Amino acid sequence: MLASKAFVFSLMATTLAVCIAAPVFVLQASPYMQPGQNWTGGLLMGEDLRLLDSGRYVSRPWRDICPRDSFSYGSWRRSGDVIVLHADRPDVPERRLCAATIRNCPMLIPLDQKNPVKWISPGVVFGRDGERCVGRLDRDGHTGRLLRGLSCLKPERKPD
Repeated sequence: MLASKAFVFSLMATTLAVCIAAPVFVLQASPYMQPGQNWTGGLLMGEDLRLLDSGRYVSRPWRDICPRDSFSYGSWRRSGDVIVLHADRPDVPERRLCAATIRNCPMLIPLDQKNPVKWISPGVVFGRDGERCVGRLDRDGHTGRLLRGLSCLKPERKPD
């Protein structure tokens, strides 16, 4: 009789431990359940970028045609207005993004020396998930002028 009570007690304790630990494990396992910000860029094809508060990121490219469900992971850091993404895979180069707010519209602007951004468009910059202001700025026109004042878009000067 005492052995069966001990068995029932240990079974209940194990069940309780699993019920408490499982949600915590799921929250830690899924990057989309952890605190962070979602950013989206693209029109017919693009990328979803999630910057986690922990300093990690998750990136998922997408297309309207021929969907692609590949994820890439890495770490990110912010230095002033520049966000630097370091992929976990060594063959993926570092990416730099300019964090800017233009006319109350938060955005991440890719910094590419070969192809500098010349205008604001949903196909060119990342907008914060759920906000449509990047598209509104694009429709208003003359977005190239709005980019001119951003210090992170000016070419870096090399010391003499």
